[in-house]
Amino acid sequence: MPPNSDQLAGSPEPGASSLPPPVPAGRIRAWWPRVRASMRTTPTRVWALSILCALTITGLFGSATVTLNQARDGLHVLGRDAGPQAMATTELYLSLAEMDASVADVLLMGTDHDLGSGRQAALDRYDTSRTEANAALLQAASLTEGDTVEELNVQAVLDGMGAYDQKVSEARLLNDEAQAPPGEVDPEALEAYREATQLMHTELMPKAFNLGLDSSAIVRANHEAGQSSVALGLVWVGVVGAATVAALIGLQLYLRVRFRRRFNAPLLAATAGTVVLTLGVILALNSSGTHQSEARNEGLAAAMALARAGAIATDMQADQSRYLADEDLADNYQQVYLERAQQVLFRPASTLTDYYEAVGEVPDAYPELPGSNGEDPDDPGTLGYLGESAQDSLLQGEEDSLAEVLTAYSALQEEDQRMRAAAESGDLAGAIDIRMGVADTEDGVFRVYTDALGGLIELHRDAFTAGIERGDAVLSPWSWGLPVGALVLFALVVAGVRPRLAEYR
Repeated sequence: MPPNSDQLAGSPEPGASSLPPPVPAGRIRAWWPRVRASMRTTPTRVWALSILCALTITGLFGSATVTLNQARDGLHVLGRDAGPQAMATTELYLSLAEMDASVADVLLMGTDHDLGSGRQAALDRYDTSRTEANAALLQAASLTEGDTVEELNVQAVLDGMGAYDQKVSEARLLNDEAQAPPGEVDPEALEAYREATQLMHTELMPKAFNLGLDSSAIVRANHEAGQSSVALGLVWVGVVGAATVAALIGLQLYLRVRFRRRFNAPLLAATAGTVVLTLGVILALNSSGTHQSEARNEGLAAAMALARAGAIATDMQADQSRYLADEDLADNYQQVYLERAQQVLFRPASTLTDYYEAVGEVPDAYPELPGSNGEDPDDPGTLGYLGESAQDSLLQGEEDSLAEVLTAYSALQEEDQRMRAAAESGDLAGAIDIRMGVADTEDGVFRVYTDALGGLIELHRDAFTAGIERGDAVLSPWSWGLPVGALVLFALVVAGVRPRLAEYR
């Protein structure tokens, strides 16, 4: 049956759109004047300005909340995550150095188990250092998680420590079986120890040192990224805060002109409150950022640098034992000792004799450091971990602490000079006594040095902790102060416009 005319009229043609028919232009022209007319009314304008104020207050609350959270996250990462883990990776190097130094001392003692603090004390130090190294490796693994290269380095150090343990155990066993007297290590035991210490110094300690440097780089990158985010957030807080003040002033002026009232107290209070809230957040963020930077630079970075000075000095003590125990490589160990000493405290010197003299001048000249005035173009200054960088990072009142460290380090070099003089004169027993008296006795010069250095490191660690705590303390009140402040602003805006809108009911 052919379709009737009604069916044809109600059925769309093939391909035709199913969208509703457009609104006639005439209807839009009729609607727009009514909208424009309503915008000319006082209540509508008051509502529009009030909504604008509410939106800008919301924007201020949101931007401030995000930026404050970023600052808190940065403090948390530095103070409780990456910072302590980075310090642990630096201590890994120290633990490895102590392990190798303890083994060298045990071999040097030979059958005389009572030299210095005794063989058992040296073995106990080895076990303690081994445990501390394992703990530091676990923290390093958590810090480098996700970084394939660094994770491989951590695993390589862990595997290498197992191989090192086997070699030093073999060396100790061979030396004990040979009943080697002090200073006369059994040749087979000496060969096993050479392999062990070569593994330590060509594989384990370089990787550990690099892990410490990489962890410092991670801390620095996290800190800089966090500071950049907070800086951008500060701009947003300032801009939105200014926009909020402008909106409140605009509403205040409109009400003043339209209602012929000189002041609107709630809106004036809201404007002043916005200024206080914005400036308070900005000042808190700036202050927290300053505390965070101080914690990283004057606390963590300085403590890590000084810890490296302690680790290298520990390895220098092992070089002394290796110098006495391995006559064939004594010259090599002596040169390595000088190179490491220059890393700890650098003064221009090409021989140990010159170095002893140059370092001896440092404590006497302190707080001035030789060469720091730049008068001698051939003298780069007093550099190294205990040099100008340590002095630059000093906190107020730390001057005497660094002086104690420099004095103890100079005394170490005096004892080293005595030991080598005894060895060169053929008095091996006297040289061993000096060596053991320096490092393996409770009142030895090396203990004096490590105690003084440890005290200085602890001061910087305290500065790190205090900086993080001060940064947290500055931000803490804003966890409740910001939402309360925003609610008060909302309430003041409502209190300011509600009586005026009530007049039009």
